[in-house]
Amino acid sequence: MEKNNEISVVRNKQGKLEVTFSSDQPANLYWTTEANAHTNNKTLIGKALNSPVIFDDPLNAKSRIYLILDIHGHSPYLFAERTLPITGLNNFRDFGGYAGAKGKRVKWGLLYRSNHLHGLKPDAQQYIQALNIKTIIDYRSENEIKTNPNDTIGEKQTFNFDASAQTAELAAQFAADPSNEDQALIESVLRDIPKELVNGDGIQVLEQYRNFVLSEKSKTAYRQMLKVVLDANNSPSLQHCRGGKDRTGYGVMLIQIMLGVSESDIIYDYMLTHDNRLERNKIKMAAYREITDNEDVLGYLLSLIDTRESFINEIFDTMRKIAGSPSNYIKQELGFTDQDFERMQSIYLEN
Repeated sequence: MEKNNEISVVRNKQGKLEVTFSSDQPANLYWTTEANAHTNNKTLIGKALNSPVIFDDPLNAKSRIYLILDIHGHSPYLFAERTLPITGLNNFRDFGGYAGAKGKRVKWGLLYRSNHLHGLKPDAQQYIQALNIKTIIDYRSENEIKTNPNDTIGEKQTFNFDASAQTAELAAQFAADPSNEDQALIESVLRDIPKELVNGDGIQVLEQYRNFVLSEKSKTAYRQMLKVVLDANNSPSLQHCRGGKDRTGYGVMLIQIMLGVSESDIIYDYMLTHDNRLERNKIKMAAYREITDNEDVLGYLLSLIDTRESFINEIFDTMRKIAGSPSNYIKQELGFTDQDFERMQSIYLEN
């Protein structure tokens, strides 16, 4: 559900779509396969409806749909699910829909983020191929890509921008055989991590997030990413790392800053990863507990896979210390201009 948005859609546990909206007047609701509020290619779900509206997905989660709410006296309003119901992927999202510069909303269907695309089932491949993604931006290291190569989703080009942001989780797991990565990770924590860092405070993750902002390798990677996104011919685009949390979260954040999305909405969007990975993290922590009962180690391991507001706030704080504001950081440290901000907004914000 979108933060501070009067119109939203969620998929409930029964797989039905539930639309809520704030209006004193009944509304007409349509579905379409086009990211266009004014399309004629739309199908009526119901007339004179009151919130909430619950209905079966007309495409049974096999392909993406958009929804149009038509309230008398208002322009038709396009919206969609943010986390897409793709088999085997828990964090594949569209980060359109948020309010950007001058109150214009980010367009749906052009900017996607996800976890890695390794081992996709055929129905997942078909779903993603129908999104017509032209460009993939992959933040993983060469070793990560070799271990878990992406499956083909019909994209035209892939850019690999290694931001070198590996925590012990990645370094240990990708050096190990997949069947033994949990054991290897815990052995690495006990052997290699300074004892004062082995707790649940997330000190190492906070340092990693500062390094996104400070390290020259990171600056180079994300500067290249923004140049790719600033070329309209490269959209729709999808960016990802392994879990779609840290490296991807930072890349998405930079785009959102340039689009004028509020800090509160940027934080909200980042924290959706927490919700999307809850079940996965529970499974990971249960597996870790099978190997160790050291609560300090377990707290440390949770900090590596968790999504916390303190992590993204560390980025904002570091940017402000360096450049006064996140926007000034992108201009001063990454070399982008006011004209680049305007171009980003002209491509990705609704008219």
